[in-house]
Amino acid sequence: MKEVKILLDIDNYNENSFLKLKLFCELIFKLIFDLKYVLCIFVILFLLSIPSFSLFYDENFIDLTPFIKYITDCKNFIKYNREPIINIHPYISVCISAKNMQDYIEKNLLSILNQSFQNFEIIIVNDGSDDETENIIHRIQSTDKRIKLLTHSKNKGVYRSRVEAIYNSNSEYTLIMDPDDMYLNENLFQELYNYNLQYNLDIIEFSVMHQIDGYNNIFYPKLHIANHYHNFSKSIIFQPELSNILYYLPGTKQYSRTICRNIWNKMIRNKLLIQASKYIGNDYYNEYIITTDDMMLNIIVYQFSQNFSNINLLGYLYVRRKVSMSRGGGENLIKTRVKNYVLYVLLFYKYMHDYNKDINFLFYEMKNIEHNLLLIKEYNMTKFKEILQNLISRIQNENSLSDEFQSYLRNLTLTFEN
Repeated sequence: MKEVKILLDIDNYNENSFLKLKLFCELIFKLIFDLKYVLCIFVILFLLSIPSFSLFYDENFIDLTPFIKYITDCKNFIKYNREPIINIHPYISVCISAKNMQDYIEKNLLSILNQSFQNFEIIIVNDGSDDETENIIHRIQSTDKRIKLLTHSKNKGVYRSRVEAIYNSNSEYTLIMDPDDMYLNENLFQELYNYNLQYNLDIIEFSVMHQIDGYNNIFYPKLHIANHYHNFSKSIIFQPELSNILYYLPGTKQYSRTICRNIWNKMIRNKLLIQASKYIGNDYYNEYIITTDDMMLNIIVYQFSQNFSNINLLGYLYVRRKVSMSRGGGENLIKTRVKNYVLYVLLFYKYMHDYNKDINFLFYEMKNIEHNLLLIKEYNMTKFKEILQNLISRIQNENSLSDEFQSYLRNLTLTFEN
């Protein structure tokens, strides 16, 4: 009897297990079946949402095909049949400083020459190149007299070369361009001209796309939302609000970096660039090849300008090279960048005082000090260590420093001592 009972229990156990397994499998299949419909509904809703979503964020859905074609044509050295307009006083001057850019300069120049709006000139400074850069420029110059070439037998640095180009221009407006970048849009100059006919602006900023050198894809910067460079739509911003736009969102006291601090995605009234360069002077830039000159020049320009617009217009292709003045390279290039950064912070501190700005904004400009300090120690750059220590001491004596900034400065002081 005992054996029979055990067998019955085993049978009962197996039957229950089978029923549970069966129920579990049915539940899984039901979930999968239901999930299929849920996914279908989700896909349909997503597809339906795109048209309405694009009404507010149409930039996310822009077709880049025509822009890519224009870039490709320029890279393949295709010259469009444009009729050059040669004026004593052209509407736009494109100012370029180039050193050893033989792999980039031709497509760079073609992206300018192929513009649909032709009332421009190109001022290019060959800053001590020892490759084929100057020969390439001469060849293209022979086909278009709007290209003016200035040559330095020795490298004088990007800042001084750009300022020289600006002083030698004859136009009302200037576009500053890096020699390894390109214009993204053949109608960029025409769009800027048309827009400016309405508003007579001092600064017009447009959108930047990035491309990693050697790759075909173009994209927005990783840390920026798609409308980073034109989040104000087409509104015009005037002084005194304009002088603070690099720090605050318009009409608020909310800190923002929505304005691009680089200078190469803007059309700027030429006389304002000259004013800004006089304020900066040569003291900070005589000895070193500067890497932050465009940011400083741009920041000062906003103090002299009367109006500004940030427009929804794809215009500039920034090419990110592995080794350039702003990244990569050997010991000499790294040390140069460290020196440039220290000089930039010093000049920015001077600017904050001269224009009565909130000193706390220095906190956002000094975020890279820890990294540079490590390099200063590694390369035994005693002079620059002392410069930074003196600067931090001066800032600590400022009134109205935020708690966050004070804490940051204390930690930096400890870092210097260790």
